[in-house]
Amino acid sequence: MTISDYQISSVIRTYMKNMKVRMNRTGKERETDNREDEVNISREGMKKMLYDRIGEHVTEKLKRHDEK
Repeated sequence: MTISDYQISSVIRTYMKNMKVRMNRTGKERETDNREDEVNISREGMKKMLYDRIGEHVTEKLKRHDEK
């Protein structure tokens, strides 16, 4: 399926128009609301993330090695 330049421009234009409307509605609320996000990840979650990353890295290296 081919996507034309006009379709992409139309989507971007619609997105920007929508964001301007949102900013006009909530701009004052956002200025007064200065909360910071905080993320807490458990030890088990960190271990799982680390093992997943290591596994992906090793898999990529093995694929590269097999291609040569």
